[in-house]
Amino acid sequence: MSVTTHDIFGEGMRAQPAEPGTYGEPPRGDRLPDATRLGTVTLQIADLERSLAFYQDTLGFRIVEQSAGHAALTAHEDDRILIELIERAGARSAVRGRRLGLYHYAILLPDRAALGRFARHLSLSDIPVAGSDHRVSEAFYLHDPDGLGIEVYADRPRGAWRRIGRELLIATDPMDMRGVLSA
Repeated sequence: MSVTTHDIFGEGMRAQPAEPGTYGEPPRGDRLPDATRLGTVTLQIADLERSLAFYQDTLGFRIVEQSAGHAALTAHEDDRILIELIERAGARSAVRGRRLGLYHYAILLPDRAALGRFARHLSLSDIPVAGSDHRVSEAFYLHDPDGLGIEVYADRPRGAWRRIGRELLIATDPMDMRGVLSA
């Protein structure tokens, strides 16, 4: 069993390390509560049946509502709608490098062991995937059949996060694939 990774975002999309002291602004005192969550992600797709096969078989979502050209998906033990798929004839993703706004959405797994199970599941498919170690999390990046970007990741325990002063050390390093697969 193996998982191979490659750059699915194309040449020239590589992250550059930030210079010390340029990691952003320190957080303000009026931060959102830790329990803050976003609602449903609505995606326009070209072929509902093709997308449903991907979202169920590859990502493990479950259909809770379906009608002509529409489906609502959730996690297995939860009926809260997480992803809404809307079929639009001729829908296609923007050319990479010419996009505005967010280029992907993320799915947080509970821990590294869950990420390892996901990696083993992905190894049974032919889906191109890239992996990164961000020091605070480990992540896989893949695309759905319409080219929409998806990050599947697990945070490291917050106690393991490194800081220099008030700056959190984050990077885009190669993933320790053996470690993830054996977790």
